[in-house]
Amino acid sequence: MSSANSLSFLISSVFLLLLVTSQSCDRDQLDPDPDARPSFSHDTITFDTVFTAIGSATRSFKVYNRSNRPMVINSIALAGGSDSFFRINLDGVSSPEQNNIEIPPDDSLFIFIAVTVDPTNSDNPVVIKDSLVFNTRGSLQDVKLIAYGQDVHLISGDIIDTQTWTREKPYLIYNSMAVDTGQVLTIEAGTRIFFHRNSSMIIWGRLLVNGTGENPVVFQNDRLEEFYEIIAGQWGTIYIDPISQGNKINHAIIKNGVAGIQIGYPSDFQVPELELTNSIILNHSFAGIYAFGAYLTCYNTVIANCAGAALALLRGGSYRFWHCTVSNNGVIGSSRSGPSVVLSNIFYNPEYDEASGKTIYVPRSGDLEEADFVNSILYGNLGHELQFIHNQSDLFNYTFDHCLVKASEDSINSSNQEHFTDIILNKDAFFINDSDRYHLDYRLDTLSPAKDAGNPTLLETYPYLEPDREGISRNGDGMPDLGAFERKED
Repeated sequence: MSSANSLSFLISSVFLLLLVTSQSCDRDQLDPDPDARPSFSHDTITFDTVFTAIGSATRSFKVYNRSNRPMVINSIALAGGSDSFFRINLDGVSSPEQNNIEIPPDDSLFIFIAVTVDPTNSDNPVVIKDSLVFNTRGSLQDVKLIAYGQDVHLISGDIIDTQTWTREKPYLIYNSMAVDTGQVLTIEAGTRIFFHRNSSMIIWGRLLVNGTGENPVVFQNDRLEEFYEIIAGQWGTIYIDPISQGNKINHAIIKNGVAGIQIGYPSDFQVPELELTNSIILNHSFAGIYAFGAYLTCYNTVIANCAGAALALLRGGSYRFWHCTVSNNGVIGSSRSGPSVVLSNIFYNPEYDEASGKTIYVPRSGDLEEADFVNSILYGNLGHELQFIHNQSDLFNYTFDHCLVKASEDSINSSNQEHFTDIILNKDAFFINDSDRYHLDYRLDTLSPAKDAGNPTLLETYPYLEPDREGISRNGDGMPDLGAFERKED
């Protein structure tokens, strides 16, 4: 081959190689990128509208292809499928699942999400959740979908005047709320109040809760999946300020918060008032009742399962617990080391000191005028469930009369008639069920030593104590049982 022909062949070969390479590069640019994954403008889509009229709302978000090559998403599907409350719309097509969606290089697509809830259906969950699942070559990603699915009254950071809440539809408290000074919040039987995380109810005025045995008023978290049914600390507390007087809570269930009720404040020596009756305070990440120098009367009430004390009665006050059941087995995810019941006439309050610029613990003390426990059960899963903190200067008056008490024998003098009368010490209370947290039942088993162990003169003095929390007569067999429930034999 001549040199001219060789040069011509070489030029042709190079040209062909460049052409093939160019075509190959173009084809690569057109082929989907096997490693590309979508990214999203939002990882959670929240519908924070209360659906009071139409019962529907629409949100949208963007799905991005950050690659310089096309991306194919094999499927986009609602995890809840056709049963989901949500609907997706992509390129005008509405379906719970769409397949083989291609997004061009450095491009995006809109996905529209709608949720429809019948606002007249009171059985819908308060919080509706689903997720939109993206499957890209076997790699799964999701965008969470959250909607408030009942026709709720949304209370968000409000300071309210006098009003009445009724059972027709629930109340959802976001960002806490307060009852203003001089105002009254009345809550009727069967009303449900749901709290979002870290939200509380603050009472500067007055709270009247008028539940019944058949229709209690329920205060709880706003996550209703079964898993969250027994998780403590999902909301704050019902806080009764020291200026608040005349509060009454009857037949309430208060569960899954940080503290069931906080009444009073360490550095404020005004005396708040509360009558708490026929209620259940359950599963709190700190305390059941957390009181500072308060005036509290409590009967036919169960306080159970807290990470700290079930009853923390601090910095003095005046307390009466009649026919109450206190049983503390702690909460899921937290170990408990302190006693279930704490009585104190002093509290070391963390306060900011301007001079030092540091937080210091300031002793705040007051008279414990009375802490009387009659016909009650004070129990838990620790060996010692009572703690007394006496500053030796203020009054420190307490009595346990006809009570079942769990406490180390060397820490109390149960023969001291000034403080203890007819105590059942360190005997198993034998509740029907205090271990299965999904089915707790603090009624007494037939073997319980608390049966017929009460003081009948209490009922003579206060006849309204004759029915137990469920309306069963305590005089049916001659002697009242201890605790909130009278055992009814078959």
